[in-house]
Order: sequence, then structure tokens, then C-alpha cells
Amino acid sequence: MLPGQLRELTHLRELRLNLTRIPEGLSDLTALTHLRLDGELTGLPDSLGDLTTLTSLDLYGNRLTEVPEWLGNLTALRSLYLQGNQLAGLPDSLGDLTALTELILSKNQLTEIPEWLGNLTALKRLYLGINRLTGLPDSLGNLTALTELILEANQLTEIPDSLGDLAALKHLFLRYNRLTSLPDSLGNLTALTSLYLEGNQLTGFPDSLGNLTALKHLRLDGNLLAGLPKPLRRRAKTPQ
Repeated sequence: MLPGQLRELTHLRELRLNLTRIPEGLSDLTALTHLRLDGELTGLPDSLGDLTTLTSLDLYGNRLTEVPEWLGNLTALRSLYLQGNQLAGLPDSLGDLTALTELILSKNQLTEIPEWLGNLTALKRLYLGINRLTGLPDSLGNLTALTELILEANQLTEIPDSLGDLAALKHLFLRYNRLTSLPDSLGNLTALTSLYLEGNQLTGFPDSLGNLTALKHLRLDGNLLAGLPKPLRRRAKTPQ
């Protein structure tokens, strides 16, 4: 049970607890906007769904194997941190969290991302690294506000053409996957400043790579390239 002194703090806005189970009475703190729960949690009580004023929920580094459907009721959330758990799937209700600007799902056991991802059009940061993803939904292209997308250390063999719709994207991490090629639409990402592709199985690149004139950081090591990609050779010969 939540200590009586804490239950009386009805105007509390931010709270961090390290525990192995959620104490009764936490849902009484209905003014909370930022909640961090770390420890070894294996589940979340339905009562947390009453904290509808939350804008940030941080559940990093627990032992959660699933996310409850009621999480979709927290529609004021702007930041949701679920990295470092044991999640193998995600409920459809997360598609209702349309105010999210940050969704951090790295270091789980996810094998796929549902199409509802495309509903989260306010997202600016999406971290899906160190999972078991073998593909991505076409709806990824709806996330036109994204500036940072991390997909490293998965099992991706291809990237959807819709990636090219992410016109605001600045940082793209695709390293340590199983990519053998990249879509031509990659060249539409003209805001990119960082592109990390090391540790794949790439043998070449689309000519559209040469359109990425804002690039400052490009990693290609650990692929199957015979030499510098043609688009880069062409740019290297162009007088500056």
C-alpha cells in the first residue's frame, strides 16, 4: 500500500519509484504528469489507467511480457518508455496514443510492429532497436514528423518504400540487420544528416543516395561492397 503521507500529496506532478510491485493507492495521485516505475515489475494493475493526466510514463528495465490494453486510455501521453523489458507483442490500443512524440521500445523481443503505428503521426522519436523485427508496416510512412528512427540490431531483410515519405527524418539507424538492398525512395530523405548502415549484406546502393546532400555521418562498413557506391563516387568528382 502506498504510504499515507504520499497518498495525501494530491498535487504531486512527478514521481519515481523503485519497486517489485505496484502499491495500492498510486492511482489516487491523479495530478501526476510524469511517472517512472523501475525494479522488476512483471505486470501493471488496471488502476493505473485512471492516471489520465500522465504525459510521460517510463517503465524502462522491468520484466514486463505484455502491455495492458488500458494503456491506450492514457491519451495525454507524449512520452512512453518501454525499453529493456520482455515484450513480444503490443496491444492495438497503443494506436490511440496520438499525442505521443516519443515511443521507445528498444531491447525487447518484438517480431513485428502492427499497422496502427501509422496512427501516431505526432511521433518525433521512434526507437525499435535490439528486437527481432523481420519487417516493417507500410504505415511507417505516415510518421512524417519523425526526426529520429532507430531500427538497429533486428532481422530486417528489406525496408518499405514508404520510408521515403519521412521527409523530416534527420537520423536513421539501420545497422546490424540483414539488408541486401535499399529502396529508391531513400533518396527522398533530403533532411538526413546521419545514416548508419554498417553490418548488413548490402552489395550496392540506389542512385538516389546521391540526393542526400545534407548527410554529415554515413557508415557503410561491414557490408559486401566492392568499392565506393556510384552515387558517392559521382559526388566526390563534383567540384565543391
